[in-house]
Amino acid sequence: MEGKVLKKLLNNRINHHLYKNELLNDRQFGFTPHKSTTDAAMEAKQFTEPVLKERGLVIMTSLDVMGAFDAAWWPGILKGVKDLSCPRNLYNLSKGYFSNRTAVMNSNSITIKRRVTKVSPQGSCCGPGYSNVLYNPMMTLELTSHSIAIAFADDVLKLTRGETVVEAENYMNLEMRKIRSGHKTTN
Repeated sequence: MEGKVLKKLLNNRINHHLYKNELLNDRQFGFTPHKSTTDAAMEAKQFTEPVLKERGLVIMTSLDVMGAFDAAWWPGILKGVKDLSCPRNLYNLSKGYFSNRTAVMNSNSITIKRRVTKVSPQGSCCGPGYSNVLYNPMMTLELTSHSIAIAFADDVLKLTRGETVVEAENYMNLEMRKIRSGHKTTN
């Protein structure tokens, strides 16, 4: 019970720091107060509608990371907590959260103990906060003026406009290379 309370407090304090200092990309609609999937859909509509009225094209790429909560990379999350200037005590608590974790299963006379190496099993108290920390660098990549990114938790949409199919494809390919490399570049 104490561990769950501490995890909820840790998640709340990290989120408080992120929201108070406006450190998360405002196009992240998952696990954020007063935002919903409807808001994410409306953002996509606002980007797409004027392009289509001018007879342009919009390419949408949907990125969904399978097992994102279960397989999140701990060093990446800790780097994100540090990069977002979270207070040292929250960084240290997060580091402790990822250290020397074990899971124990008791059944009849058998006890199985395993080292836990994944961040946030489904339903974890810290999963939502750490997910936003982990995804924020991708959401803050500098995109061309032809593109936007919209996220709801671990589901990310990249919308790219162009006057021709070739132009839109070229811009989308450029944006996808940025995601793969993680570099902040503009064009």
